[in-house]
Amino acid sequence: MAFASVSPLYNRLKEREERNLQSAVLLRTLVVDEFLAGAKDMALQIASRTRARNLLISYNQGEINKEEFIAASTPIIEDALNQSKDLVGISRLDANSNLAIQVGKRIPPFLGEIPKLNTNEAIVGRPIQLDGEQYLVVGAPIINSNGERVGTDLVLLTTFSLQRIVKDYLGLGETGETILGAVDNGEAVLFFPLRDSTQTPSDLLKNTIEKTVAGDTGLLKDENRGTEENVIAFGAITESNWGIIVKMNPNELYASVNQEIVKIAAIVVILSLLGTVGMVLLLRPLAGQAIIKTDELEREVEEKERLLTEKTTALELEQNRRILVEQVLQQMDELNASSRQVAEAGLVAGNSAKKMLNLVEGGTAAVSRTLEGMNMLKENVRAIAKQTTSLSQSTQEIGKIILLVSEVANQTNMLALNAAVEAVRAGEQGKGFAVVAAEIRKLADQSRNSTARITSVLAEIEKLIHSTVIATNEGIKTVAQSVQIAQETELVFDSFRDVVSQVVARSQEISLSTQEQATAIQQVVDAIKVINHERTTLIMRKH
Repeated sequence: MAFASVSPLYNRLKEREERNLQSAVLLRTLVVDEFLAGAKDMALQIASRTRARNLLISYNQGEINKEEFIAASTPIIEDALNQSKDLVGISRLDANSNLAIQVGKRIPPFLGEIPKLNTNEAIVGRPIQLDGEQYLVVGAPIINSNGERVGTDLVLLTTFSLQRIVKDYLGLGETGETILGAVDNGEAVLFFPLRDSTQTPSDLLKNTIEKTVAGDTGLLKDENRGTEENVIAFGAITESNWGIIVKMNPNELYASVNQEIVKIAAIVVILSLLGTVGMVLLLRPLAGQAIIKTDELEREVEEKERLLTEKTTALELEQNRRILVEQVLQQMDELNASSRQVAEAGLVAGNSAKKMLNLVEGGTAAVSRTLEGMNMLKENVRAIAKQTTSLSQSTQEIGKIILLVSEVANQTNMLALNAAVEAVRAGEQGKGFAVVAAEIRKLADQSRNSTARITSVLAEIEKLIHSTVIATNEGIKTVAQSVQIAQETELVFDSFRDVVSQVVARSQEISLSTQEQATAIQQVVDAIKVINHERTTLIMRKH
């Protein structure tokens, strides 16, 4: 179990070294940021000198000519130039960004970084080459008392301090190095040569520089042909659009980790052998004393000296063993804590999976209820369709009856007309019958008109019934499709529930296994402590 626990410990130790590498990036980032902030402050202080600024304002307004401006401004700017050994040149531009005065080393105009008009902050460009040397150009706006831009200072600084930061390999061993870079015209560039004197970055370094310029931070492992060539930590420089990288060979980065792991693995073997060796070393003097005869004083003295030497050696071994045991106990405690953290994480994952399972089961139940409702709706729609069909048939029967009534009314009308004709022929005797025939004719006309209106209404009802039949048929199809979708959703939820159930089971198994591992590690720790205590007590008794 102890050997099986070495692997997570090894990974944690590697992560510790990787965090140390990231800490190295953070530390160097802070140093570079501090350097750049100091350079900006220096440039802004030069730009804010009141006397020199007022002279520039007068020059911009044409109150003094260029010769007068240069003569009056040169002593002030030279004094500013002497304030720091890193300052080697100052170029002051007028309100139109034209060179007004130059003191110290000249800065080519196309290499200067000029701040935008809407900013009052200084900016730092990437290092430039002048006469075979590298320099930094800091652009600082010159602002009057009204907050208006009246000019720009371009301050030239050496990169010696910056190079010292980059070339400080403290804590980076023989293969580690610090890299500063930026993106220029879409191409990643290095400010200074690498440790092997090369200036061209690899593709991985180019991609990493682009990440840092974008503001990203993190850790990358350069894998080439299946092996890790470099471990790279990177970060962004907040005071500029630069990026910083610290890379190191993994063999050197993890060397101490490998040594510790080998030591821990050896401790397990040593602990089992050391007890036997120690007992032999301790019992041998006692056995020697039991069999050595004390006839001669010289032999007795030599024997005592030998015993003293052996006891001293045994005590030294015991002290070393105690140190090793303490280291093992410390590592075991870390393993125990790590195992318990994993167990707790597994328990949390299991609880989350259980909650998800409950939600899935609730969703499955809801889908089942929806499916039942869909089936009921389907049956109701079918019943409506059936009743609508029956209504259509009844309406057709009513139409037949109305047709028959209409025919009877027409025949009655004909009979009333014939009766009126016969009444006229009968003369005075047929007058009363003629009145009755006229009334019958009126009733026949009214019946015929009513049947016509009823026939028209029945025709509209037939149309509505036909539309209703079509709608109910479409409703039946829609409900059938909805039922099918609900059934498919139910199957998906069932499958998802099975998967979540497996996740819950696996999480519980992982949590239980990790808890058992933590318990076993604790038992090993307790056993080592007991052995160490008993052995220490035994040695104290013998000495």
